[in-house]
Amino acid sequence: MTASPPAQVTGLTPLPPRTVEFRGARGGQAALTWGQQGIWRSTQWLDDGDPYFNLAWTLPVTGAAGLDAVLRAVGRLVERHETLRTAFVRVRDDAGENGAGENDAGENDAGENEAREDDGTDGENTVRESTVREDTVREDTVREDTIQRVSREGRLTVGVYEAAAKPMSAAKALAAELAATGFDYAAELPIRCAVVCQRGRPRALALALSHLALDGWSLNMVAAEWPRLVAGEDLPAPSRQPLDQAAFERSDPPPGGQALRHWRTGLASAPRSMFDFPMREPEEPRFVRHGMDSPAAAVAAEALAARHGVTTSSVLTVASAALLAAVTGHSTAALQLIVSNRHHPGMEAMAGPAAQDGLCVIELGTGTFADALRHGHRRTMATYRNGHYDPALVHAAWDAEAWSRGADIDLDAFFNDVRQGGRWQGLPAADPGDAAALAALRKRTRTFFVGAYSKVKARIFFATGPSPSTCEFYVLVDTAFLPGDVALRMLTGLEELLVRAVSEDVPLDQVAKIAGLDPVARPAGWTAIGHDWVDVPETEALLRRACGTDLAAVVIEHTAADAGNSAADAPGDSAAGSAGDADGDSAGGGAADKAGDAAGDGAGDSAADGTGDAAGDGAAGSADDRDGEGGAARLTGYLVARPGLDTPEAVHAAVMRAAAGRTDVLAPHHYVLCAAPPAGPDGWPACPRRAEGGGRGPDISNDRLGKVT
Repeated sequence: MTASPPAQVTGLTPLPPRTVEFRGARGGQAALTWGQQGIWRSTQWLDDGDPYFNLAWTLPVTGAAGLDAVLRAVGRLVERHETLRTAFVRVRDDAGENGAGENDAGENDAGENEAREDDGTDGENTVRESTVREDTVREDTVREDTIQRVSREGRLTVGVYEAAAKPMSAAKALAAELAATGFDYAAELPIRCAVVCQRGRPRALALALSHLALDGWSLNMVAAEWPRLVAGEDLPAPSRQPLDQAAFERSDPPPGGQALRHWRTGLASAPRSMFDFPMREPEEPRFVRHGMDSPAAAVAAEALAARHGVTTSSVLTVASAALLAAVTGHSTAALQLIVSNRHHPGMEAMAGPAAQDGLCVIELGTGTFADALRHGHRRTMATYRNGHYDPALVHAAWDAEAWSRGADIDLDAFFNDVRQGGRWQGLPAADPGDAAALAALRKRTRTFFVGAYSKVKARIFFATGPSPSTCEFYVLVDTAFLPGDVALRMLTGLEELLVRAVSEDVPLDQVAKIAGLDPVARPAGWTAIGHDWVDVPETEALLRRACGTDLAAVVIEHTAADAGNSAADAPGDSAAGSAGDADGDSAGGGAADKAGDAAGDGAGDSAADGTGDAAGDGAAGSADDRDGEGGAARLTGYLVARPGLDTPEAVHAAVMRAAAGRTDVLAPHHYVLCAAPPAGPDGWPACPRRAEGGGRGPDISNDRLGKVT
């Protein structure tokens, strides 16, 4: 494999590159950790070579360290953190063969990155044949389609550059250049680096890192270790590596049971989508991201947090939820929070992605923003405590809830707080009660366009930036649902909402007006069923297409609270669990935010130590509450039975297949299969009935959801 050409950055002169040999304590392979799985799934949405999940990073070199000392420090960094010498390899599943086991170790499935010692390869970032620790491998990993493979030894090509001036600025530009090309996860180490010198002395290390290797927490670990490694200190080995984490997550009994219960509760009480309204012609590129730098928003958030006994992370989360709900016409908001999981024992010492998505369902209702802050804080804390779980079990619960609800559960709305410790330090001194002082601070607010992207696994993404002295905040929107300028207006609206809430009790039904946002318009034919908006004419058309007949209709009916109120028939009732199952610590990140945010979630760790969640608070009301009591609205689908579609179960399966990916339709809660069509369109309820029911059947089972203890 040949070395990559030197990066070209103005003001930098390339010097001959150097090769760093490394030899770690072990190699091996195992299934992906739960944190790795989340990043891996997100990368699969992107085209090959897309750098979206690359991290550009720079580390200063202080003192009189020479180039050799810096190169030794680079080698020791790669040796001590197995994640920096890990490839992510797709393996075959041929009747249980070629999984994450010993028989796969000597093969060259990883491509040129798996070069053997005697193959003559002399290129950049190559690794030699791995050894395998059998105790990190379990039989069930043969079912994984991707594994992590740690190379014990190899070599890394390090660029060397001479800077004419401002070496740190030049290093940042160089890091961005190194990160501008995506990694080949199977055939390349997840690190590229170069040393920037001035007058022959190293001044900075420019790094491009794969988000599959490091998250924001890990970057801070590396930054803390770096000067000590350059100084030649002998640091103790990390107490946990991703191989160890993979083994722990497959221990018996497995961790994550409470987090799974939290997810099941949240799935049952969340809107099936925050984007249940008509799509629009998307802009090109489709996903647009704007940012804001607002000291005033930070000062206001601190004041609100102190007044209501909550965290600033909760203030920003609830404000984001309120803005989203105001635009989309919902009284309950569902956000996936990126949870760092570093408060779990052992995980704080591991370099590697540990964050997962946690489900946070916030009932906003018709009260005030202050009311929402107090309730939303409890929900946020519960989410951060319950973010470590087996993704396969959560996906099964997700599928089961979708089957019961009659629609895909679209939770592609995210919030990520990447601040260190989930707080600001060094905010400007200002009295939040002084309107003139806040107004003066607002003059320093800056908004800016960040970028546009063709593919992102999110419909909206709220995120903080790492700045300690201002509210650095970002909003990304999917323009197939919201215009790109909504991202910008949400940023300025966030500032306005927070500043206004310092001096007055803001009614939630005024949030859109205060923020300068226009709620989406739903045309005639749309109706609210519990938390969900449904296009009833489109649902009827879907039923007809799915069943291949025009002899069908969908009718909104109201039933007594106890009439036919079963998991099969009630739109909200699901064997996946109701809010009544909540133990108080319920709820518990897919898509990660833009790689530049480092997806670190500083808030998750401080939040885990925050106010406890009151038992019985629930996730946002029970499933029955969603549809009301004594006259719950439901959709009833009527059609003439025919061969192959003569049971509610067969019809529901056909409708669910046809509805995949849509946010505008909802499968009928109840199906009535008639012997013959009515004389007129209003005659369906009086037709002779051959069969009826919810069609959900026994498909939702404890085995499918995973047993929880």
